[in-house]
Amino acid sequence: MPLVTLKEILPKARNEGYAVGAFNIFDQLSMKSVVECAGRLKSPVILQVLPPVVRQFGSRGIAWWAKALAMEHEDIPMVLHLDHGTDLHMIQECIQNDWNSVMIDASTQPLETNIHLSREVMAMAAASGVSVEGEVGCIFSVNERQEIREKDEHLASVNACRVYCQDASVHALAPAIGTAHGLYKDKPNLNCGRLEEIGNSVNAFLVIHGGTGLSPEDFRNLIRAGASKINIATQIYMEYMKTLREFGRDEPECSDPGRFFSVAQENIEARVKELMEIFGCVGRA
Repeated sequence: MPLVTLKEILPKARNEGYAVGAFNIFDQLSMKSVVECAGRLKSPVILQVLPPVVRQFGSRGIAWWAKALAMEHEDIPMVLHLDHGTDLHMIQECIQNDWNSVMIDASTQPLETNIHLSREVMAMAAASGVSVEGEVGCIFSVNERQEIREKDEHLASVNACRVYCQDASVHALAPAIGTAHGLYKDKPNLNCGRLEEIGNSVNAFLVIHGGTGLSPEDFRNLIRAGASKINIATQIYMEYMKTLREFGRDEPECSDPGRFFSVAQENIEARVKELMEIFGCVGRA
């Protein structure tokens, strides 16, 4: 089937109590790995791309990869989503090149500025029917000190989320509720109660950033609290790099890149399968 938007796959997830995995890809191999796993499991899937990857391969080329895979896997809904877009020019370029979902991340700005920039992106996206995700609060990197990450003032307040969603009208919202980007060095302090309050106060689908390293029970609690989209990036990167190191150690004389690609794809798919099963999205295509 053609690429779809968050608006087309997240209502079912929210209504039926599961989450759709949003996996950050970094090249054509990683995209193929994620999609083929989703195809075998009959799961909806969100392919996310960070701005550095867009700059490296180009928004048009990445869209071609995704559309070709969508044609091969017509039985699963698939979203191509720009993750953490901060450059309005790049966001506009992705929309023009047939991406069907974008994120505007102006969360480091004052709320009024965040709303203003998000409304600009909503206006860009409206004509093409592209879905838009925004962020409220500070979702830190794991490299930030734990005592900084755990301060409540950096979490998204219910009122700020309500005002943001009312004024910006984004389709999906990533509120800061205690997760962090990267691989956790200590147990995160997740505020599922805050997430549930936010969900009851806004008309937007809830997104969790910083999924790598959370436990299956963490994921289940977040989904019960209202999360419909869960982002996984670092775990995919780590699986690839681990495979690269092990392959170089075990087969130092290998001159066939295809042998490495097969192993890397198998390992990425195994990790994606494990997460999709936890999220409850298997068989939901």
